[in-house]
Amino acid sequence: MAAPTSQPAKPRPRKLSPEVRAASLKDCATAPPGKRSLPVLQPQREDARVEPPVRGEAWLRAGESLFLRADRALSRFLPEHLNPLGQTGAIANTTLIVAIASGVLLLFWYRASVHDAYDSVHAMDSARFTSGFVRSVHRYSSDACMLFVVLHALKLFFARRFGGARWLAWITGAALIAALWIVGWLGYWLVWDERARQVALGTARMLDALPVFADPLSRSFLADDAVSSLLFFVVFFVHMLVPLGMGVMLWLHITRLSRPEFLTGRTLTAWVLGSLAAISLALPAVTAAPARMAVAPSGFTMDAWYLAPLALTDRLGAGALWAIALVAGLAVYSVPWSFLRRGERRATTATVDLPSCNACVHCHDDCPYDAIRMVPRTDGRKFTLQAEVDPAKCVGCGVCAGSCDSGSISLPWFQVVPLRARMDAWVDAAVKASEAPLVAFVCAESAGAALSPDANGRCDALPGYVVLPVPCAGWVHALSVERALRHGAAGVLIVGCGPGSERYREGVKWAQVRMAGQREPSLNLTKVDPARVRVAEVFRGDHAGLARAAGELRRGVVPPTGATGGVGRLVAAGLAAAAVVALATWAGSRVGYASPKTAPTMVVSFKHPGSVGEQCRELTEEEKRSTPPHMRPAKVCERRRVAVRLRVTIDGVLRSTTTHAPRGLWSDGNSMTVERLEVPEGEHRVRVELGDTPDSSEWNHVDERAMTFESRTSRVVTFNKLEGFQWR
Repeated sequence: MAAPTSQPAKPRPRKLSPEVRAASLKDCATAPPGKRSLPVLQPQREDARVEPPVRGEAWLRAGESLFLRADRALSRFLPEHLNPLGQTGAIANTTLIVAIASGVLLLFWYRASVHDAYDSVHAMDSARFTSGFVRSVHRYSSDACMLFVVLHALKLFFARRFGGARWLAWITGAALIAALWIVGWLGYWLVWDERARQVALGTARMLDALPVFADPLSRSFLADDAVSSLLFFVVFFVHMLVPLGMGVMLWLHITRLSRPEFLTGRTLTAWVLGSLAAISLALPAVTAAPARMAVAPSGFTMDAWYLAPLALTDRLGAGALWAIALVAGLAVYSVPWSFLRRGERRATTATVDLPSCNACVHCHDDCPYDAIRMVPRTDGRKFTLQAEVDPAKCVGCGVCAGSCDSGSISLPWFQVVPLRARMDAWVDAAVKASEAPLVAFVCAESAGAALSPDANGRCDALPGYVVLPVPCAGWVHALSVERALRHGAAGVLIVGCGPGSERYREGVKWAQVRMAGQREPSLNLTKVDPARVRVAEVFRGDHAGLARAAGELRRGVVPPTGATGGVGRLVAAGLAAAAVVALATWAGSRVGYASPKTAPTMVVSFKHPGSVGEQCRELTEEEKRSTPPHMRPAKVCERRRVAVRLRVTIDGVLRSTTTHAPRGLWSDGNSMTVERLEVPEGEHRVRVELGDTPDSSEWNHVDERAMTFESRTSRVVTFNKLEGFQWR
């Protein structure tokens, strides 16, 4: 964004409204001498939290605390840019790119044919350090991507970062998880081993319930020689195509962020690649036994990151599967609205006081959510630009309030100037009481969430401090800090969220660089001793950490920055974290699975047109009255295709008699079916009869033979007009 062409006016503080000024003067006049504080100037609502409470907040907080504890433990040894829990989204994107790149490389060895796919993959397993290594990297990078995507989604869900302007990120994130799973599900199909068999049958079971295919998809998987090579290539094509759509969804997912961290940094990328290489060499991916469509596998190891739904598709019917999918989808996609309590919807958008906007551009530059843009001036002032807030993107973090030179942009319920006056009154009262108070601006979403300061800003948890909970550390303006020090405060502590757990992006970052004099509006270090100002990152629930940060400022102790320990400890912690992630990835891909035990089955399927016959009937009385006598036919005759009848007899016992109407829009297509009958183990005499004539007593296609049935095995007989009966 271009800077204003005219020279910005010198920043000037906003004036208090007459009502606020009158209230302040009245409070000063009526306060008893020697008291610590003056009655406070209340904002429009009591708490500093931007977003309202949601349904189930207690158990969401409990889930969030698990992530915060893990984050806190890792932050003791690893800096933020190397903490895997603080970089879940970036690691997921990095591993996705590795999976795509390794998948493209696999095309040099893989043959996309139902007849050659298994052999080509099995050959890769034998070349452990070449094609086998690439295949293992492809497998584990895909698994790691799903692992970190799930962690990313759960972390944001428990932190309640799904409502308001964040709804688009949630919806596109859920769509990305679904697309990623589809890619992995179809990827296992392409191996064409026992896992692929179950994937294909489960997919066919669901799709056959939809009016999509002319022929039931499950008919393609009755026998090995019935599997369509064209269908296999379509699966391969979709597996390659879906990642392109994921690129569009990824762009939408981060389109409302400024400076998104799309990929990991160099150091963490090296750790990710090293971990994938190590696990691929130590524990290479393996292939199950080849797919045999007529034999149900007794069990195998499966990749639970993608194949966990096999536990459902192997046991439930299509209706139940679709019901589960639709209910789960509705539950996930409705989260941004269903979790918000009725009546709790509040405006969270920052507002601009246009007359005082001096086009400093700082709010536009600092906004983490790309919610502020500079547009041509509309009030005729000498500045060429003015700030404009996009309510669809603004999350109400207040970072813009801390960046505005003139104080023209603020949160309507948490305005800087009245609250600055409130803090001044607290400090002045403490100084009059012969104290040298310390001031704490505490993020309401950090460790300060448990603080309950009284009307005078006092809190037992932080003795000697006057405390003001704020929406975000980035809300704190440098001038507010300077004023507190000029009024007699001994020091100012700004408490933000712990590394990687920020409720609002970049709030702590901007607070740190502003207080270090490195970003405008910055702390005036020529007038303020920087040692008296401290920005601390404390995780929510870390009360000891908050007390420690407050005590260090009180005693003038400079805390260590970043993770503690030397290089050796850092490397050891990195190796431990990488090992845990690698083992979790590997363990998820080696889950034992036992398919349900199935009795021997007789499968009968046909695709056959019934004969065309003429069906006649007498006219009804109504038809006669509506037709002139000289135009009335003796009978109404229609040419229709006859429904095909099927009869199955086993050992002389009739097991099934069914009739199958012709398909098609006009009921003029083939009749078809797939009938499954359980049969005891052993040898049995099977007789199959079909009738395709109008005479219901005529069975003009008949065949029979003895067949041996074994556990988990299907015997298949198919019929079509060209080839007749085929027994398998």
